[in-house]
Order: sequence, then structure tokens, then C-alpha cells
Amino acid sequence: MEKENQILDILRLYEYAMSIGKSLNYQTTCDDFLTLLLKRRNLNAGWILSEHDGRFFKEFSIPQGTTLKKKLPKELERFLKDIKKYTLVDYEDHYAEVCPITIESGSLAIFCLGTEGYLFLYAKGGIMNQKKLGQLLPVINKFAVTLEACKAHENQQFLLKRLEERNKELNDYAHIVSHDLKSPLRNIDALVSWVQEDHGDELSEGALSYINQIGDHIQRMESLVSGILEYSSIRFKDFKTSLIDLNKVIEGIIKHTLVPQHIRIEVQKNFPIIQGDLYRTQQLFQNLIGNAIKYNDKEQGLIKVGFTERNNRFEYFVQDNGKGIAPKYHDKIFKVFQKLDNNKDSTGIGLSIVQKIVSGYGGEIRLESELGKGTTFYFTLRPNS
Repeated sequence: MEKENQILDILRLYEYAMSIGKSLNYQTTCDDFLTLLLKRRNLNAGWILSEHDGRFFKEFSIPQGTTLKKKLPKELERFLKDIKKYTLVDYEDHYAEVCPITIESGSLAIFCLGTEGYLFLYAKGGIMNQKKLGQLLPVINKFAVTLEACKAHENQQFLLKRLEERNKELNDYAHIVSHDLKSPLRNIDALVSWVQEDHGDELSEGALSYINQIGDHIQRMESLVSGILEYSSIRFKDFKTSLIDLNKVIEGIIKHTLVPQHIRIEVQKNFPIIQGDLYRTQQLFQNLIGNAIKYNDKEQGLIKVGFTERNNRFEYFVQDNGKGIAPKYHDKIFKVFQKLDNNKDSTGIGLSIVQKIVSGYGGEIRLESELGKGTTFYFTLRPNS
């Protein structure tokens, strides 16, 4: 009979342990474990108290009872803090301070949960003893660790939500400001055009040169504003997923891009079909191919677009034999407004957009480059793309 009871105790401990860790929701974890524990041990109540700023709060309770939020008497506070593992006491009136339910008699088992506070188990009759509490200790320790993980998960989710909200606010702000800047820029451009049309004959060469420079700066400013609008609008949650034939995407980009006669583009055959956002994928390849054309200074320019497959994952590349990029700029070129020369046609946003799209796909981008010999951009998308 004693062996049968031991086997039953072991099975129950295993059952308790298996009920912990199925969820990272604090309330669900407490409910699953304590409901089972109270039922199997014929206990009448269980609750968890935690301390914040010298006050004790009820985190969870079965039955629900009342809300408990109070500063305990010094003697009772010292009593709890002296519990290293667990203790068993007969109920007395002063313990009512830590009880969210009404109790008249019985016994209280109190387990220290470390940073997560204290677990109280209540039984009306004398059915708890030190031996049985000692058997429960490994399970309670696992429960305490799980509660800590639940709290960490909840904090992480809260911080991620806050971060997402802040990012949205910043993106919306950039979008609004950029959008509002376009109207006065167009007005300035119109005014400059009117001055040229109405008073062009009266102006000196120097004045006309200044007006032309104003026009160039307006165009550059418009390009910057458009780039900021485009960059701020890229959000992975807004990606529209569909099947994309990369062969057709790259073919379409080259067909609609002005490629100088001295530049040849070689495209590898049989690109994969992936899942992703068609517009953003087109933008990604278009920006890289466009840069390879723009910064090619060779008499016979060559651009290669291809891919390799490793461990069931594709890595794509756009390679050119152009100017090349010095190593000190390799970490800078993906940052907004960073560019390598004073090219008036460059806004320093194109590669930032590329990096943001790749990140949105859950991929990575890198480059290999040598000054005077060319650059290769390598990038991955999501694992199945």
C-alpha cells in the first residue's frame, strides 16, 4: 500500500509539472497549475502575492476573493521575507492580512517564489504536512521560473508594442512633413519659371545662372522629399504577399530602364518563384540595378544579376564592374542620406530603401567591393524566398 501511494505521488508530481509551461500567459499558467493542484490535493484555496514598493498585491487567486493591495505589519512582512523555501503554519487571525478570502481555521502552506512573490495554499483540515510540501518543492520552483518567463514575455510584448507605436508615429510624422513640403516646393518652382518667362530678357547671365541653380536645387529637394516619403511608407506588415516570378520582375525592370549602350546586363536564367510583395520586390531589384548603371565608369560596363542556393535558401546578387566602394563606407551606405560623392542626382536614400525592404523580408544584405574594379551586393529574403 505504501509503495502504491509513493507511485501515486510521483505520478501526481509529474502531472503537476506537465501542466506548467504550456502558455506564456501569466493568468493561464496560474489557472492551469493551481486548479489542478487544488483539485488533486483537496485544498480549498490558493493565491499569489507579490511585493512592489513595500506593498503586497494579489496577483492571482482561486477562488477570486477580494483585491488585496496593502502595506503589511512589520512583523508579518519580516515573517514572509524570512521564508527561504516554504513553511507550514496553522491559521491565526493576523494572517488575515495576507488572505484575499475569508478564513476561520485550517492551515497555510507558504512557498517563496523568488522574484515572483509568495504562493499560499490553504486547507481547512490538517491534510498538509512538511513531507508533502517538500515533495512539491521542485514543481513549485518550476512554476516560479515559468511565472518569471511569463512576466518577461508580457514586458517584451508591451515594449514591442510601444516600439511599434513610436515607429509608426515617426513614420507618420516624416510622411506628413514630407507631404506638406511638396506644395511650397511646387510653388517656388512655379514662381521661378514665371520669372524666367516674364523677365528672362531683362536678366544678366549671372542672374539667369542663379535661377537655373535654384531650379536644380528645387528638383533635388523634391527628390529628397519623395525619397523620405517612400522610405517612411515601407512597413512589413503592409506587404501584400503573392507569388512572384523573379524572371519576369527582372526582365520588366531592364525593359523599362534606360541602359546606356556601353553597358551590358547579364541575367541568370531560372530565377525562383517566391512569395512576397511585388511592388517592394521590384523596387529592391530596380534600386540595385539602377545604382549599378549609374555608378559604372567603365568603357565596357558589365552588370550581372543572379542567385545561388545554399541549404534550401536563395542568396541573390547584383554585380557590376564600376567604380567600387572603399571599405570605410561599407557600413555607411545603407544609412539614410549617406552617399559617397557629390553626385547631384543622388539623394542617399536608394540603398536605405533596399536595406529596409530586405529587413522587412527578414533577410540580410552585404556587399563585397574593390575600388576601381566593382561591387557586388548579396542579399537574402525570408527563409522560403
